[in-house]
Amino acid sequence: MRRFCIIGAGACGLPVVKRFAESGIDFDCFEAENDVGGIWNLDSPHAVYGSTHLNSSRKLTRYSDFDFSGDFPVYASASQAHDYLRAYAEEFGLYDRITFNTRVEEIERTGDGWQVRIAGESKPRRYTGVVVASGHHWHPFVPDYPGTFEGEMLHSHDVKSKAVLKDKRVLVVGAGNSAVDILDDAAHDGKAAIHSMRRSYYFFPKLLFGKPTDTVIDRLAHAPLPRKFMYGLYKLGMLVLIGSHERYGLPKPDHDLFEAHPTASNTYLDHLVHGRVVAKPGVERTTGKRVYFTDDTSAEVDLLIWATGFRVYFPFMDDSYVLDEKGWSKLFIHTFHREWDDFFACGLFDPAEGGVWQIADYQARLIAAFITAQERDPEKAEWFRQLKANAMPDIGHGIKRQDTPWHRFEIHHLRFRRYMKRLLKKFGACAGPEREMRTMGGSPEQPQGEKLKLAS
Repeated sequence: MRRFCIIGAGACGLPVVKRFAESGIDFDCFEAENDVGGIWNLDSPHAVYGSTHLNSSRKLTRYSDFDFSGDFPVYASASQAHDYLRAYAEEFGLYDRITFNTRVEEIERTGDGWQVRIAGESKPRRYTGVVVASGHHWHPFVPDYPGTFEGEMLHSHDVKSKAVLKDKRVLVVGAGNSAVDILDDAAHDGKAAIHSMRRSYYFFPKLLFGKPTDTVIDRLAHAPLPRKFMYGLYKLGMLVLIGSHERYGLPKPDHDLFEAHPTASNTYLDHLVHGRVVAKPGVERTTGKRVYFTDDTSAEVDLLIWATGFRVYFPFMDDSYVLDEKGWSKLFIHTFHREWDDFFACGLFDPAEGGVWQIADYQARLIAAFITAQERDPEKAEWFRQLKANAMPDIGHGIKRQDTPWHRFEIHHLRFRRYMKRLLKKFGACAGPEREMRTMGGSPEQPQGEKLKLAS
């Protein structure tokens, strides 16, 4: 019997469970924690920082057939995000399809399928194929600097509440979204808030012209304009709305806009100009509680927080299933193995604008469509098999990216979802019927029965 193993029931695993169930694909889904949500499950050891809010708007975050309720803010909090994911699982009956508190320890490809070892079981289970939806924002990366630090030291992954910042001199190293969230709380509750960056980044406001920034960018991306001209407009807009970095005491970024992931925050620059956050360059060394920076300045620090991101890590499998020798994804559209027809990943990408969940939903539909085609439409399956073996579609920004782990999975939200919509349209009946839009909680403020459009 053909049966697939889905690893993870976070925001990217849930749509896979739903699409497989709708498509009649037999599967087991294993989730290591006691609830759905992944990093948005606040009971998980890998949960996001408690004050975190989504950096993508409701419109570009929601699944394609399940809307947020009308009383949710434009940018949901961590707890609201978990509420949405739980509501999605309940609405479509996914809880009964998931095995909780069950960890996958090892997967290995054999001659006739996959062996999957489950914690606590003496014998491996056998599956036709596997879908890896375990996420890649949970295994902390901590850099190594000369010296010793005698204060408290944490990775942002382990900072769950602003209570740990109270009345402390806090140094945050890194410039991602977690960094500015923690700095916001440290500026209010800490004794001092210091920010260290090896390089400067672009900081976006979360609203432009009263609209969510990602939806404004998404709307502009629909315009039939040359990319160079479009990016010129973005840079002009940044100059008008934000001004030069030097005005905030920051060095000019060493890269062009969108060559590295921008950071969305309405508060960070405000804290700088009011002196509530002090900006510093990269760390050089530490001694006792004193941290020395590359500009020959130093600061006494009680709490050092590494907001330095995460490593792509799969403790249950050989990384070569997904990554090449340089750590770049070797999967077709970060989803399909080039040679195997029984290995898939969902959620292994990073959009510079827009949300992950919506794109993961399209990935799930596409995975289900290919599996269905292998059983029901060999001609469609062979077409896609040939495509995924060699195709290199344009799903990025079309500009040079920084060669850092943070940017190796960068995608352009609109181009990626447009491309997947075209593929779904070509799969035809194998992609399943169009689904009506449902709303979290059945809120009357949201329209019901809105049809999905597969063609862009």
